[in-house]
Amino acid sequence: MFRALVAPHKKTPGMKIPGVFLCLFLSLSCVADCGHPAGTLLSVARVSDGDTLKLEDGRSVRVLGINAPELARGQAPAQPLGREARAAAQTFIQRAGGKVRLGFERERTDRYGRWLAHVYDSRGRSLAAELLQQGMGLQISVPPNVAQETCLLAFERRAQARGVGVWRNRYWNAYPAESLAVRDTGFRLLRGRVSRVDVNSSAWLELEGNLVVRIAQRDWAQFGFNKRDWLALKGQQIDVRGWIVARKASATGGRQFKPLMLQLRSPAALQVSASR
Repeated sequence: MFRALVAPHKKTPGMKIPGVFLCLFLSLSCVADCGHPAGTLLSVARVSDGDTLKLEDGRSVRVLGINAPELARGQAPAQPLGREARAAAQTFIQRAGGKVRLGFERERTDRYGRWLAHVYDSRGRSLAAELLQQGMGLQISVPPNVAQETCLLAFERRAQARGVGVWRNRYWNAYPAESLAVRDTGFRLLRGRVSRVDVNSSAWLELEGNLVVRIAQRDWAQFGFNKRDWLALKGQQIDVRGWIVARKASATGGRQFKPLMLQLRSPAALQVSASR
């Protein structure tokens, strides 16, 4: 017996759910805020890409709640809609007069030294909400910064229903996990069938093809799953989203490990089909 795993429909601190759903029926200019900006207005020096800003004080800001398509970097090619996502973010910043307010959650910086923040204009409109509504990225949240998960998913679903942006592009729209090549790393939305499940200090969901999905035991409580629940996923079709990384090839007991791995941290990034 299974249920679809999506973001929990509950109101969390700093969210304004009624305003979001009212706004979904109105024009794009009426993007209600998800949460509350804090502090003074800060000047933006440049938009690095759809989800990263550089402030005039030198700080880099990684926008919470969204992963936008990447631009080309070094040997890594651009992802589809990378330039369009940056242009949409630039338009938001231009309309904001080049100044934004930041809203923080529990974790304020990442391993690269970037600030992790929600970004708003002076009227409290959310950059992530506007980009998601245009289909210029996918909603993503990484614990402990999950307060706006449900709110931002509402904007993503509107874009999905309209079939705009990433939702009309095969690269982004539930790509078959079994078709992944070993070189296919980076952020993706994937669909596949669980061919094998191992549970130890993590739950490992092997999909048909080159990918294994890992859920560390510390995150199980967020999913509401125990060991038996993970094991029962064998044979189920699932949709997952997150960052695919190359995994060091190795073998145990004559069985070769999958060369690609995606780590899940939030239940909003996993959806299970209702039946086999």
